[in-house]
Amino acid sequence: MKRLLHSALNLLSALPFPGYCPICNRESINGSGWMCDICWRDLPLAGKNLWRSETTLKGACLAVFQYSDTARQFVHQMKFYGREDIAARLGSETAGRFADWMDISRYSAVTSVPLHPARIRERGYDQNLILARAVAERLSLPLRTDFIRRVKHRPPQSRLSDEERRHNLKDAFAPQPNLNQPPQGTVLLVDDVIHTGATALGCIEALERTGVQRVFVLAACG
Repeated sequence: MKRLLHSALNLLSALPFPGYCPICNRESINGSGWMCDICWRDLPLAGKNLWRSETTLKGACLAVFQYSDTARQFVHQMKFYGREDIAARLGSETAGRFADWMDISRYSAVTSVPLHPARIRERGYDQNLILARAVAERLSLPLRTDFIRRVKHRPPQSRLSDEERRHNLKDAFAPQPNLNQPPQGTVLLVDDVIHTGATALGCIEALERTGVQRVFVLAACG
């Protein structure tokens, strides 16, 4: 219901008034949703050294865009204002850059960092799933949602210290029941933002329990 209400309000608002980009306040009739193309182009690219102290992720993790002020506003709109259009385009832009840099033939499937059902009800949709769907479509890879699930509802990671983030996600993810056969090759795990890597590591551990042999983490921002 919340998801439908967000869509209806966006549509009704767009009829009598021109759209304005919530990032820069430019009129944005031709942008994606109401995000202007200038702000999309201005998203800075991230570096590749985002694994920090989590050596397990070294060489197996990439964030495409730097978590700058503009990216932070994009993510905020996407998470808390039901902006599925942002999630879809951010996923497609992330996948496009990724395809330019990496050999796609090594990847066999795409999956997402799952949200807890309570968080999905709160936000109206799962932004990571929308991101992953756009990545899968752009890379022509199957999207798998039958690998893992989030089994513990915990406080948002953004409110915690690095050490608290690691403890917060202990045993938060588990294999899905009645799992189908995992694919051969490397599974691409998609997340919106990576910080310490604690969420990614929790998902990787759960994925390994399903029989997935290799995981590469692709974050939109970091």
